[in-house]
Amino acid sequence: MAVRDSALYARKHTNLYLTVDSRDGLGKVQPIPFSHTVVSGELGGASAGVSDEVNLCVLPANCMVIALLFSANDVWASAGVNGTLSIGDSGDIDRYMVATELYTAAGGPIATALLQNNVLAFAGQNYKPTADTIVLAQYAVANPVVGKVFRGCFLIVPGA
Repeated sequence: MAVRDSALYARKHTNLYLTVDSRDGLGKVQPIPFSHTVVSGELGGASAGVSDEVNLCVLPANCMVIALLFSANDVWASAGVNGTLSIGDSGDIDRYMVATELYTAAGGPIATALLQNNVLAFAGQNYKPTADTIVLAQYAVANPVVGKVFRGCFLIVPGA
């Protein structure tokens, strides 16, 4: 039987001679909240394929993204509309949250839109931006309903 160390285990616990990096689990978790209320004129692809983007927050350079908490207030009016929202950045529009339907009256995302417990997409887990990075939300398929709200919070470990 073989016993192997994970990459982070080897760096964090068994090799005392490496330079310590706070993103390896020794730093304090920092929340970065965001909130947006849909205003008149925001488009989600229903009008000539145009999809608006919303600047949500900024992730600081050299941080490590470890979680995304997210909730929405029925951003699309009914199940028949089937609009989606993605959260990402200029390099990957769905790096942090894949296209997710947000039409349930109780809020969202709907249970079938995210098949994992953590809203954070695989591409965003442990992602380390090398420069301050603007996080964007992008609508798709249908226009969102004016006055509806989505909000959330990134959990990051700041860079050393």
